[in-house]
Amino acid sequence: MNQKALGEKLKRLREKSGLTQEEVEMAIGLPQKAFTHIENGARKISTLELAKMSELFRIPVSDFFSKEAQEEDLLVTLHRIAPGLESDSKVHDQVVKCIQIFREGVLLKDLLGLSHKRTLRTYFCPLPSDVQEAKKQGEEVAREERKSLALGDSPIHDIAEVLALQGIWTAQNKLPHEMSGLFLHHPSLGTAIIVNASHVCTRRCFSYAHEYAHALFDANRTIAISNLDNAGDLIEIRANAFASAFLMPEQGIANLLRSMGKGEGGRVDLAIYDASTESAVVAKYRQTATSQKISPQGIAWIAHYFGVSYQAAVYRLQNLGYFKAKERDQLLKEESKGRDYLRVLFLQDHETIEQASQNRELKAQIAYLVIEAFQRNEISRGRLLDLSKLLQLPGKELLQLAEAGKLA
Repeated sequence: MNQKALGEKLKRLREKSGLTQEEVEMAIGLPQKAFTHIENGARKISTLELAKMSELFRIPVSDFFSKEAQEEDLLVTLHRIAPGLESDSKVHDQVVKCIQIFREGVLLKDLLGLSHKRTLRTYFCPLPSDVQEAKKQGEEVAREERKSLALGDSPIHDIAEVLALQGIWTAQNKLPHEMSGLFLHHPSLGTAIIVNASHVCTRRCFSYAHEYAHALFDANRTIAISNLDNAGDLIEIRANAFASAFLMPEQGIANLLRSMGKGEGGRVDLAIYDASTESAVVAKYRQTATSQKISPQGIAWIAHYFGVSYQAAVYRLQNLGYFKAKERDQLLKEESKGRDYLRVLFLQDHETIEQASQNRELKAQIAYLVIEAFQRNEISRGRLLDLSKLLQLPGKELLQLAEAGKLA
């Protein structure tokens, strides 16, 4: 790397650390204006000075000499794979801003000595050869992942939180309507998932799980886009199969249906053992056909219980053998009955696009890191205010919280 390129990289690192040129000179022991000349590419850097800068900026010396294109590769690839982002400047700017926040989070974790490296399990499966294999791979890994995360058979009430605990940045941004989500994996930000904030809550939940599948299966990819154009690709079908099984575990559905008096066979053979006679009382019990039929209201309740859409619940139950294609089609036609049922129970999702776009979870993650870094004297007051502006949080209040904790 030439002096000018190295100087430009050091300037970016200094700005991201919230330091002035004078503060860097004092920390490293450089003469006045020396760092100004270094940033301009007009002064060489000794090995000792570089080692001190490595310690100051908390990055390995080798990172100073990584390819300059690395920082930009992600956006270049994103624009190539998802040209639709550029058709709406507002959407494009929001996504770029979101990526910037992810990167700031990585820098803050570095300052605090917290690991942001990939800790996710990786499942090395061959590319599926057909739909059946894609379904099998997705469902098997979903079961294994639930077991690894100790989720049992219960619903996942906050999937964004589950992903965040795996070291994945999660965000909701307005995307082109045909695009449900983005999976990003890059050295500058780690692993991140963005879902479409303009979609309803249940669809965003499914999109989070879908993109999580890409993180587990497709670790070698920098970006994965999920949209209408590639919905038929086998890796997308695999991700959908994973999402369905991850959000709606087979045993969890069986337990819920049992509690509803559904999902059992029409004829039940009873055998009650009696220890005194060492025999059993045997009887047959036939349940009425209508009692076992799963209604649109039942589907709606299952969908609400697991936090998924009505359609997702219908297809999952069909795949598990609870009914056949003809009944599936009828249930899909009667979706409005299920919606009316949830509306009566005040269980409909009323969250607006604006509320979803506020990214409360992501802001909370980064704001915590900002306050912690300030209290440890890792960032300056000015840097805290700059980050609060990026996060669209009240800077004065954030500073007051950070200073109060610091005094305590």
